[in-house]
Amino acid sequence: MNLATAVISSNYNSVLLFFSLALCIAGAIFSVQLIGRLNKSAGKARTIRLIWVSLVLGTSLWAAGVFAAAAPIPSSQTGFQFATLIAALFVATAGAYVSIWLPQLAKNLMMRVISGAVYGAGVATTFIMIGFSYKVAGMQAGAGLSAIWPIILGTVFGAALFPVALDAAAKTKLVQGVCFISIPAVVCLLASPTSVPPEVPYWFPPGMNLLPVSQTLVVSVLLPALCAVFAASGDVLEHHYKHLSRRTYQHLALQDPLTHLPNRHFVENIAEELLKEASQNQKFCAVVLVSLDQFKTVNELHGYATGDAVLKQMASLFREEFADPIVISRFYGDEFLIINPTVNSLDEATSLARQVRDMARRPIQTATYRLSIQCSIGVAVSPRDGENLAQLVQRANLAAKRAKSIGGNSIQPYVTGMEENNRWEAALAADLRYATLDNQLNLLFQKQNQTRTGELVGYEALVRWRHAEKGQIPPEDFIPIAERSGIILDIGAWVLREACRAAADWQDPVAVSVNASPSQFTRSDFSGLVSTVLMETGLEPHRLEIELTESTPIEDHSRVLQTIVALREMGVRVAMDDYGTGYSSLNTLQAFPFDKLKVDRVFTQSLEDSSQARAILRSAVLLGHSFGIPVIAEGVETEKQLNFLKEMGCQQVQGFLFGKHLLPGQIKSAREPEKRRAG
Repeated sequence: MNLATAVISSNYNSVLLFFSLALCIAGAIFSVQLIGRLNKSAGKARTIRLIWVSLVLGTSLWAAGVFAAAAPIPSSQTGFQFATLIAALFVATAGAYVSIWLPQLAKNLMMRVISGAVYGAGVATTFIMIGFSYKVAGMQAGAGLSAIWPIILGTVFGAALFPVALDAAAKTKLVQGVCFISIPAVVCLLASPTSVPPEVPYWFPPGMNLLPVSQTLVVSVLLPALCAVFAASGDVLEHHYKHLSRRTYQHLALQDPLTHLPNRHFVENIAEELLKEASQNQKFCAVVLVSLDQFKTVNELHGYATGDAVLKQMASLFREEFADPIVISRFYGDEFLIINPTVNSLDEATSLARQVRDMARRPIQTATYRLSIQCSIGVAVSPRDGENLAQLVQRANLAAKRAKSIGGNSIQPYVTGMEENNRWEAALAADLRYATLDNQLNLLFQKQNQTRTGELVGYEALVRWRHAEKGQIPPEDFIPIAERSGIILDIGAWVLREACRAAADWQDPVAVSVNASPSQFTRSDFSGLVSTVLMETGLEPHRLEIELTESTPIEDHSRVLQTIVALREMGVRVAMDDYGTGYSSLNTLQAFPFDKLKVDRVFTQSLEDSSQARAILRSAVLLGHSFGIPVIAEGVETEKQLNFLKEMGCQQVQGFLFGKHLLPGQIKSAREPEKRRAG
């Protein structure tokens, strides 16, 4: 006699049967949710989730079998055999583990069908063993052959329905997943054999060591409940740590890792509020840009450590002197930005600048040297010199350049028309327009390697400009000019074409990365240009990677998104470059479907001495993993930096540790097998 027939013909406790069904469905609900999260996990997290979902599903099915076995209302003494009951629990959890583990090995239908058959057979075996463990004094044993049918039915229903349940769980279709996990279990339960109870009461002979039914039922409820609680606690903790990591990264990303002052991104976030506050209070908002004079000479003569010490002490002086509502920021390199939204006139703003200059003149004592630092200061005030932060900073910067050009150590308020006086930049922009025609531009290539093995995976193309009269001009000088003047479109097209032409001739078919700015994405048919260049050079699309930089704000998000989608559809990968230093890095990463995340060198080069830089790098890698995209760190120059990145799980690195910049001809003629580093 099976359970279904017994329920109809015998006296059964409907409450226990209801609990049996409820435990089965509850376990299926929680298991489907855990399987959905399991599919999004990797590494140790996947293994831990697999164990938890196996425990939750196995213990809930086992508990359902215990309640169903105890549902008859016999007149005789009853109890459970401990050893058989524990063996049934092991079979339930092991069957659940194997049935969920098998589809992780191979993503095909056959493996899912096999896993479903294992699931159904395991559930049927569990219920049969629980039935055999349940003892009623004086009962007649059921037919042995009746135990075969539940296994056959469980295997068939499991193979047919369990794969559908896995697909539903992967697509977060809860109802479908629960139904297709529960149905094989219910069929096996109803088909499980049950013994015929005696017509008259009996008692067990002395020495029968059986577990009381009441205690067994309590344990069968507590065990799956505890497993579910621990599994849920793990998910809650993981969510908490991810949320905390994101918040930590957002906080640290708004702070300069060297001076601990707010950085440019923080200022940009609060600029509108400061300007609005000044306007409402009928005040001027003063923007004071402080540029240290001959700071490059300090680095060259005394070393970068001394230069860093100077910046730290300068930041400390400003922080001690100024309080709210004045905002102090390390804006860029050797430049500090001070914003005061409460000045009453330009004269008061100039007085603030004089106060800053006097502070900067104070001798600075480092570990080795005593230095006297001078600075050039530019001043701009709203609304006279601009209505937004970008205009104010640009004009304060022009004023600071003017102060530096007349000898430094001076204060220069912005004067209308000062842009026209910036002749050096204008002349450089004019010469830059002919740089591609006069063959003044050239490319260098820097290696990109796997972090653990050192295997070469690609090169980044870097543009250099040797001016016919001025000599070598650094990219940090001419790239911003190219951006502001629109020449970046011509330079970008030249770099793309030359990099693809060089890569097509490489002996090893590794990738080539080419930088592109948001203006290229929005002000030209960039995807069409890429397609044309690929056809002209014969380079395979999957070997090209476009690195989107945030040197200028992304204004037309929809156009940039369309370009990225078009590039990816043709097989070209798109990476986010200089992550952590852009205008809104986290928002940009969330808005666009990038294939790779590249962390700026400033964090890599500071990680040995700066806990903030290490925290930012660790958070960036975690964010990359949560978005499912690889992370590459640039600026790797020491083994210590490399080992730190290995420990974090950063997949790729780029920097002088793997070699200096190469000319195109050097890659083609001097390629040697890359030495693999110990993982």
